[in-house]
Formats: sequence, structure tokens, C-alpha cells
Amino acid sequence: MTIKRALIALWLVPAWAAAQYKWTDADGRIVYGDNPPRDARNIQRIDARGAAGEADALAALPFELRRAARDFPVVLYTTSDCPPCEAARALLRARGIPYAERTVTTPQDLEALEKLGHGKRLPVLAVGRQTQREFEAGAWNALLDAAGYPRASMLPRTWQPPAPQPLAARATTITEAAAEKGR
Repeated sequence: MTIKRALIALWLVPAWAAAQYKWTDADGRIVYGDNPPRDARNIQRIDARGAAGEADALAALPFELRRAARDFPVVLYTTSDCPPCEAARALLRARGIPYAERTVTTPQDLEALEKLGHGKRLPVLAVGRQTQREFEAGAWNALLDAAGYPRASMLPRTWQPPAPQPLAARATTITEAAAEKGR
């Protein structure tokens, strides 16, 4: 390689190697970019292949699905022993929608759900900033269509939804803290 080509290559490196980040904005949406704002939460540095230290779930998705999931992330709010919640999960799986699930099982979870403006009735589907309370397949499909999600699944066969997470952070008991310290 000539010196001129080497200098051009070094000059171009910053254009494609600039740091990229993934963060949660003030509205709870996941955002990607090269400059997270000061009020961003859960900031993670990512490289061209995805999140550093973990595979970025969106990176393996087809473009149309990845774009919809990036611009209008889907969050499903559920509770245990809830037939409509199971029907909601089944609809999202059948349609191939990548989603995060938040469980509402404690009074703190219910309070957090109300603070988000989702009321008390479950399931709740959040697609970007839009929400649909209680399960009704037609309304949920219309919301997903409006966000640009494909009607037929485009998910890779190996894709699995992430494990459901509680909506509100759990308080650590003294016993749990002692167990963590001993590890």
C-alpha cells in the first residue's frame, strides 16, 4: 500500500469508527446515535456489530423489521394468570414482533404503570409513544401496522424474546445483599 492510500485510509477511519451509543430517553424509548443527551439513561457504547459485551438483538433483524423496532420499540405490560396477556404474547409471536415484556405483579409495579399513564388494566401494548390498553387483536394489529411492522414474521428462527422484567425496580433485602457480597 502506498503512503497516500494509507493516509486516506487513516483519514476515513473516524467516519466509520466513531463511537455509537444506545440509551433510553426521557420518554422511555430506546435511541441509537453518536451523542447521547445529558438526561439519557442506561447509556451503552456499541460497536458496528452491536452492543459491547452483548449481541445487539436488532442487528440480526432484516432492515424493515429493524427500522420499525428502532423507531417504534414495542413493550408489552402483563401480569401472571392473565389469559388476555397470553393472547397478546401469542399475537406478537405469530406476527414476529420483537418486544420487551414488563410484568406488573406488585403494588410498586402497578404504581409505575399508572405513572406511565397506562391505567390499571392489563395487558397494555406500547408501540413507540402510542399505547393500546386491554387486548383486542384488531386494534393491536392496526397499531403495529401504523408503526411499519411487517404483517408476516421476519424474525430469525433463533430469535427469542428477552425474559420478562418487573416494571418497578425491586428493593434488595438484607439477606440478598449479604448473599451478593459473599459471591
